[in-house]
Amino acid sequence: MAKLSTFSRDLSKVSEGEEIEVGPEGNTFFITTRGFTPAYRDTLYALRLESARELNRSQRAGAGFYAPDALPPTTDDVCQGKAIARQCVLGVRGLDGADDQPVSVDDFRSMLESGNYPALTTLAIMAAGRVGSDRAEQAKAAAGN
Repeated sequence: MAKLSTFSRDLSKVSEGEEIEVGPEGNTFFITTRGFTPAYRDTLYALRLESARELNRSQRAGAGFYAPDALPPTTDDVCQGKAIARQCVLGVRGLDGADDQPVSVDDFRSMLESGNYPALTTLAIMAAGRVGSDRAEQAKAAAGN
């Protein structure tokens, strides 16, 4: 039987942030991020609404209509990257750029907002989803199964 505690989060970590290891085995780095706070969700909705309005302004008469929850995938990816960069990401550690220098948090946020790094956006979203969960407890429970 499932336990309610499995689905709860440490709310202080969700709002203040936590360092989460991300990336494929042998090629990992750390993102310090908040979880999915109300500010993140509101920002994401506002960005999607703004994008839908922009797309609809460029449509010809009689063409389809875009809604915030039905954007083209690449447009939605940019909205998600901007929202996660603006509201959640607090730091990055262990990620080097093409020049072998550490990527700064400002550069990392810019990458997320650009829409040109969908893999990094996915990792940042995954990290935010893991904030505040008790991974040690979950690993113990999984080992017991």
